[in-house]
Amino acid sequence: MRRLLPLTLLALLMAGAAPLLAFQEISLLAPTGTLYVVRAGTASELRVAGNYASANDNVITWESLGQDGTRQNGLIPGVGGATLKGNLDLAYDEQSSSLIVLFREDVSLLNVLHLGIFRGGQWTVSDLLPNLGFPHAYNPRMLLSHPVVHTTAADGSDVSTTKSLLSIVWLEESGTIQARYAPIFLDEDSSAADVQIFDLPLAVGSSGFNGSISVPASAYRYPSLQLEGPGGGILASFADLQGNVQYVVHIGFPTNLGKPGSGNPMWLRRHTPIVGIVGKGPLASSLPSDGVEISTYIGASYQPTFVWSDEKAVRFIRFDGRKWSDVNAITLTDSMSYDRAIRLVQDMATKN
Repeated sequence: MRRLLPLTLLALLMAGAAPLLAFQEISLLAPTGTLYVVRAGTASELRVAGNYASANDNVITWESLGQDGTRQNGLIPGVGGATLKGNLDLAYDEQSSSLIVLFREDVSLLNVLHLGIFRGGQWTVSDLLPNLGFPHAYNPRMLLSHPVVHTTAADGSDVSTTKSLLSIVWLEESGTIQARYAPIFLDEDSSAADVQIFDLPLAVGSSGFNGSISVPASAYRYPSLQLEGPGGGILASFADLQGNVQYVVHIGFPTNLGKPGSGNPMWLRRHTPIVGIVGKGPLASSLPSDGVEISTYIGASYQPTFVWSDEKAVRFIRFDGRKWSDVNAITLTDSMSYDRAIRLVQDMATKN
C-alpha cells in the first residue's frame, strides 16, 4: 500500500489581498462513481453547529454518495474557528483511494494553504513548506497525474511503475511577482523538506518582476495546469511579467531512471521538472480588472483561451498564435445556462 502524504503551504499574506467568500461549494466525481461534495462556510450555514463547532465557526464539511446509495459526511477535523476558509480545489487519487482537498485559510496577516487527505475513512491535514513565508500567494491550483517511470532491478530487468504526482501552481507576490510550481510525489515525499519549489519564469530563461505593471491583475494572477493526454504530461500557462510574455509550457520528469540509489545521477534528478516552451504570446491586456476569476483552457495547438463570467454572460478571449481576440461572449438566458455556456467555450478552446 502506498503512503499518501498530506501537505500544506504556509504563506504570509499582506494587507490588500482579495478576501475569501464566506461560503463555497465544490464537487468531484471519483472514478468509482462516488460523488464528493465539499463546502466551506459557517457551521450555522452548513447546519453542523453543535458539539464540534459553534454556530459562527468557519468550517469545511464533506459528504459522499456511493453508487450503492451509501452516504458519508462530516467535518474536516482541525478546521474551525473564526478564520475564513475557501479557494477549495479537489482531486481524487484512484491508486490509493484518496480524496485530496486544497483550501486556503486567512489568519490575520497569514494566508495558509492546507492540503488534506481522506483515506481509509480518516482525514489528515498538515502543513506543506511551513518554513517559507510569501507576502501574497494567489489562486493555488492543483492537478493529479500518473506518469509511468522505469527503473532497473538488481537482476537487470526493467520495472515499470505508475506514480501519483500532485502538481500545485500559484502566483506569488513578494519581493518579485512570479508563478511558482511544486511537484509532490505522493508515494515518495515523506516530509515538507522533500518538496522542491520551482520558479516558472526562471525555467524559461526569465525571472520574477518587481516593476510597474501595465496589464490588469487578472492577466497574471491566474496560472493554470492542464493534463496533456493520457501519458501523464502536464501543461502550465503563466504570465512572465519581466518579458511581458504569456507562456504555455510542457512539464515532464525523467522516466528512465536506471538503478535506484544515491550513486545514480538520473535517480537523483527524478523530481526535477523538465520544462519546454510550447506556446507564447503577449500578455492579455483586454481582461477585466481583478475581481473576476479567470479560467484557462489550452487547445490542441497550445493556444490559451481565458474565460470569466458575470451575471449576464460567459466571456472569453483566445490567442490565435499572433494576437489576442476581442472579448467574445455567450449571453446567459433561460435556454443557455452558465454550465452549458462554459462547456461550449471549453469544447471550442481545447479543440483548436
